[in-house]
Amino acid sequence: MKRKFILGLGAISTLAAIPTIAATCGVSSPAKVAKARAAYEDAFKKFNDAVETDVKALVEKKKAINAKDISKEQKQKLIAEKDAWVKTRTPILQGLRKKANDEFKNLKKVQKNFKTQVVKIVHTNDEHGRLVFDDGKFNNYSGMQGLAEILNKDFDRDLLLSAGDLIQGLPLSDSDKGLTISKVAKEMNYQAVAIGNHEFDYGLEHMFNIERETAGMPFLSANIVWNEKAVSEKIKTKDGKLAVKDEKVFTPYIIKTLDSGIKVGIMGITTPDTQWTSNPKNSVHVTFLDPIESGKKTVEELKSKGVNFIVALTHLGVNRPDTRWDSREFTKNVEGVDLVLDGHSHTRVDIERKDEEKGFLTQAECYTRYLSELDLVVDSETGKVSEVKQHLRTIEYTELLGGKENSIQSIKDMIGKLKEKFDAVNDKVVFKSSVEFKHTEEVKIKPGGGEREIPIWRGRAQQTNLGTFAADAAVYDFIENKPKVNGKEVQFSADNVIGLVNGGGLRQDTQSGDIKRADLLGISPFGNRIAAVQVKGSVLLEAMKHGASKVFSGAYAQYSHNVKANINFKETKGDKFVYELDENSVMINGKKVEKDKDYYIVTNDFILIGGDGYEMLDYVKHPEKAKSVFEGGDILESYIKFGQLITGSGAQSSTNPFGKRKIDEYKEVSPNNIVVKHTK
Repeated sequence: MKRKFILGLGAISTLAAIPTIAATCGVSSPAKVAKARAAYEDAFKKFNDAVETDVKALVEKKKAINAKDISKEQKQKLIAEKDAWVKTRTPILQGLRKKANDEFKNLKKVQKNFKTQVVKIVHTNDEHGRLVFDDGKFNNYSGMQGLAEILNKDFDRDLLLSAGDLIQGLPLSDSDKGLTISKVAKEMNYQAVAIGNHEFDYGLEHMFNIERETAGMPFLSANIVWNEKAVSEKIKTKDGKLAVKDEKVFTPYIIKTLDSGIKVGIMGITTPDTQWTSNPKNSVHVTFLDPIESGKKTVEELKSKGVNFIVALTHLGVNRPDTRWDSREFTKNVEGVDLVLDGHSHTRVDIERKDEEKGFLTQAECYTRYLSELDLVVDSETGKVSEVKQHLRTIEYTELLGGKENSIQSIKDMIGKLKEKFDAVNDKVVFKSSVEFKHTEEVKIKPGGGEREIPIWRGRAQQTNLGTFAADAAVYDFIENKPKVNGKEVQFSADNVIGLVNGGGLRQDTQSGDIKRADLLGISPFGNRIAAVQVKGSVLLEAMKHGASKVFSGAYAQYSHNVKANINFKETKGDKFVYELDENSVMINGKKVEKDKDYYIVTNDFILIGGDGYEMLDYVKHPEKAKSVFEGGDILESYIKFGQLITGSGAQSSTNPFGKRKIDEYKEVSPNNIVVKHTK
């Protein structure tokens, strides 16, 4: 018989058929369990139908608020109307959720020790430091604080899990290297978090300290072991013991017995590309074992302990160029895993099963944009899942259910203390600049030499010194990290590495003189991370053509100093102005681009998910065009390090080709390496 899975988007729910229920001696009758399950599913459907309608309405209200060409007064009025409407809907929806939750609690009691049971698992992945609710035009994530609010109100579940990359991502969270967000997750009663590649960003000892501070919420990985270097250098484990070769660095799995009696095994699996997608120096003492082989061995161990329902928290991702490290390959090849909760690729993967005899797989994208709520019908004897319902809860859901209230005092206090320290740190001078960096000041352009004058940010119509600085800083940081490509060292130089920054990613200018951390945070407030891809010269040119075509928009590209090109006005189409790259003018460090040669584009993680239309650099969707070779830290830190370098106040580099730059080389507000001709 074909098994079912049903997907709910935001709050859509479909009533599933009730399977035949086998009775066990001394437990509730089949009729009683069937009645309890029907009551829960009916109440849950009513709640989801109502909340889905309201979610759609709230989305439309937000679109109106963020529409172009509305006055500040109109916007404020729409916000007030939206808030008033939400205030009326919240208690109604909370009441419906409470009714459904009461029925779920009753079902859990009635089905205890029954053969077929409903299990509710809630999960996130790649939270990347998203601590607080943020419904800004460019963000839209619930934040851990927002999720805590809704999970704390009539939201019983069996498990709350994360597939990793929790601790790193935004300046606020990064200011204490992810300790506070980990404590918040512990306060929210996450049962386990997978070790992601960015759990390595601040070093193993810092990760061990986080584990000690969040005892009871283990960070899991079954495929990371100590190597010979760790033994010879007498590296210590989390427990203060000397490392032993081939022993696990982290807890490989945990076993939980649910209230209903089901024994669940939960393992963690970490992507082996951690050795170059995080700072390579932080993983020199460990070896990353093959995910599939490690998964198989862990399943055997769990089954030997009487576990037959197994969940894998895989920080692997989908559509990987190396299929050995792809979560779909893991699901296909590791028998005995019933549910794979994935992360790493920042992909929304609606619940799926490619083979009826294999496990289910899902991923909740990233940044707390979705909270995935799963109802699974599980055979408690075999662990097999016969049905799944999924609801991907969005920020609109969070707001409608009271997620902006910040009523949990313990979490409020933790974040409040972190903000106080963060604000104090941001007031500190990080370097002194003799240059005024310009990018957002207004210039007026007459495209094609016509009568129409366009007032626009300088950085959306021409190269800027801030754009060059930002792109150079990213390249410098990339080269300093010495990432390996396919496990091999590469000679990075100004001949094969360029920096690319979307003009809309730089949000303010700076004056000369003291530059505070807050000034740089204002330039890059989005919490983007430095990231890089390997591409052929043909794809490099494709990306540059796209950037050139986006004059007057935030997608217009800013480049590092080693890139030269001309961009020409072509024509007017209706009310649009068409610009194009002069491909013959493109030079990388004075050399023509070779279409079959490997180049490295250093940019931010937003661009590498196809942001601002740079689809050709989306290595998940287009692995034939781009290969991920590096994921670094907060790009703000790159700006600080590079600013200190070029002003002589930071560590100097004798080998990095971008480490020879000086602050005076950024004096020209509009550098002439990129020439935009606005007239024919």
